[in-house]
Amino acid sequence: MNRKNLYAIVAVTVIIVLALCGGLVYLLSQRSTNASLYTMEQVTRRKPVVKDKFAGKEQEAIKIVQEYEVYKPDYVDALVEHIKSKKPINVELSRVTINELVEQQFLENRFNMHYLKKGEWRALHLDTDSGEGGKQIPDPQYEVYLDFHDESVVVGPVWIVDLNTKTVIPRNDMASIFDRDLANYEEVEENLKRPEAVVSAITSHKFDNGIDLGGVFLLDFFKKTDKKEHMNDEIIGWTVMHEFQDDFSAYYQWRELGEVRVAKFRFNWKTKSFVPKGLQAIDLMAMGENMDSIKPIDIYPNGYNNNLNIPRTERWAKGNSCRERDYRDLCTAFVKVLEQQEFINALAWLLTNGQADATDRINRCKSDKKCGWVPKMASGELNPKDDPALIEVDYKYEFRGRQQEIRFLVDSNKETITPLDKMSQMAYWAVTPRT
Repeated sequence: MNRKNLYAIVAVTVIIVLALCGGLVYLLSQRSTNASLYTMEQVTRRKPVVKDKFAGKEQEAIKIVQEYEVYKPDYVDALVEHIKSKKPINVELSRVTINELVEQQFLENRFNMHYLKKGEWRALHLDTDSGEGGKQIPDPQYEVYLDFHDESVVVGPVWIVDLNTKTVIPRNDMASIFDRDLANYEEVEENLKRPEAVVSAITSHKFDNGIDLGGVFLLDFFKKTDKKEHMNDEIIGWTVMHEFQDDFSAYYQWRELGEVRVAKFRFNWKTKSFVPKGLQAIDLMAMGENMDSIKPIDIYPNGYNNNLNIPRTERWAKGNSCRERDYRDLCTAFVKVLEQQEFINALAWLLTNGQADATDRINRCKSDKKCGWVPKMASGELNPKDDPALIEVDYKYEFRGRQQEIRFLVDSNKETITPLDKMSQMAYWAVTPRT
C-alpha cells in the first residue's frame, strides 16, 4: 500500500471517529436534559402548592373577637374606686362579651362618643410570613375591625386575632377600652385624653405671621359664611383615630355648600409632629403660611391670671368679686370656659376677622366696656329646674357697629361646656375632638 492511500484511509477513519464522538455527545446531552426536565416535573407532581389553611377565615376571626369575654366595666370601675377610697364593692365579679358591649353602645354612651354610628365588622388576613429559602408559612393572624362612621370618616377599634390560640389583642387605643382591668386601667384612662392632645398640638401650630392653625380654619370658614350660598355651612369638628403605636390620624371636617369636606393629618405622638395628607389639608396649611401678619388679641377678662398651675380662686386679682364666697360657684364655672385655651385662642382669632388692626379695635371695645364676659345662672329653657350647677357664660362684643354675643352653657357637676350659638359652635368644634 502506497503512502498516498495510507493517508486517505487514516483521514477517513479520523472523520468517522469524530462523527461518532459528536453524535454520542449530542445523545448524552439530550438524555441529561430530558432527565432533568423529567425530574422537575416529578418533583412538581410530588410536592403540589399547599394552600394557606388560614385563608378565608374572616368570619371565624370576627366571631372570636365578638365572643371574647372581658370584665364588666361597672365591676372594674367599682374595683378601682374601692382601691382608691376603700368604699365597698357593690358590683359582683362578672364578665361580658365584646359584642354585648358593642350592642349596649358602650363607646357612644360610656365615653360620650355619641357622634359615632356603628357600621360593619370586617377582618383582614395578615400577610403570610416567609421562611427559610423563601418558603411561605401560613399565618393564623387576622386584624379585626369594627367600623364606626363619623360623618365622612371611618374610625373604630382594631384587634389582632390568632386563630390557633384564640388570642385577642387590642391593636389601637379604642380597642383597649373594651378590655380594661387593674393592670391597664390607668393607661387606658390616659389614652382617652390623647385625641384632645393631638388636636391641641395641630391647632396650636403657629405660623411665621403669628396666627395659629386653628385660627386659620376659623377665619377661612367665617369669611365664606358672609355669602348667601354659604349660610348653611357648618364646622363639624375633629375625629381622631389611633392607628398603631405612635401613629394617629386626625380628620377635620366641615360642611360646605351641602358637601362634607375632610382635611386629614397624620400625627406622631412621640415627636409631636404632624403632616398634612391630601389637598384639603395642604391647602389650609398653605393658606396659613400666606396670610398677612396679625397680632393676637387678648379677650381674657381684666384681673384674671391665665395660669393653670395655680388654684382657680387665686387667679383673680385681689379685690375681684370672684374671690368672694358668694360668687365662687359662678366664677368657677366661668373659669372652666377660660381654661379651654385652644378654644379661647380660636375665638380670639375669629374676632380679628383677619384684620391687622384687630388688637386696637378690641382694646378700645374693652376700655369702652362694650366687650367683656358676663357669667350668670342659666335660666328659662336652658335650666327649667333652676339647677345652680348650670351657668351661662356670655362674651359680648361690638363688631361692624353692631352689638353681638357668644354664649356657652357650663354644667359644673358634669364638667361639660356646650356652645349655644353658631359663632361659639364654630370656635368650639374647630379645636375640639368628637371622639
